[in-house]
Amino acid sequence: MSWAAVALVACFVMLAIAVIDGVRGVSALGPHRLTKKGTPDKFWLAIVLYVNMAFAMLWLAGQVTSPDEPGQVTVRMPQDAL
Repeated sequence: MSWAAVALVACFVMLAIAVIDGVRGVSALGPHRLTKKGTPDKFWLAIVLYVNMAFAMLWLAGQVTSPDEPGQVTVRMPQDAL
């Protein structure tokens, strides 16, 4: 599995967590247990953080080059050769 595939899987997992937490009204942040009713500002901040991390992973997945792509080669000719 390539790094791009891992980043795509992580993207979809983070989006799923954000959707599930938003519907449930309770965050999955462990001991913090942010809720819509108890701490709405922090709860929605956590949801936005999940979505931002997911988009960052999606962007990073597009930045990874595949190993079978040839590298870019630059050839410079001396000026007096022309």
